[in-house]
Amino acid sequence: MRKILNVKRKKRFSYNHVNDHHKKWDWMIRITFLILIVIGGIYHAFNLDQEGRVWYLQPYIMVFGFGLVSETVRAIFEKKYSENPNDYKFTLSQLAYLSITLLVFFTTDFFGIFT
Repeated sequence: MRKILNVKRKKRFSYNHVNDHHKKWDWMIRITFLILIVIGGIYHAFNLDQEGRVWYLQPYIMVFGFGLVSETVRAIFEKKYSENPNDYKFTLSQLAYLSITLLVFFTTDFFGIFT
């Protein structure tokens, strides 16, 4: 996909911000999700029974939501400010692939491996 869209490879596990405005948005998203994960952890610590659990405060849902929001914001900033017009298309294709893969894994309980 990278070759088809003529997109350069980015460094893994580094902050590849498009500009300073994107950097500010990215850190706001990170801090917000960190606070939400802590609140969700505290909530679940006080509600240890299964009936009191809220699905959207589960840690794996929060991490998935963080990735979804973070990569969507990256794609928006790449569309607006990137030098290569295909950068955002590659980011959206990565996001779609990862989302579909994780959705399939979680809905099938990892294809029945852990049941």
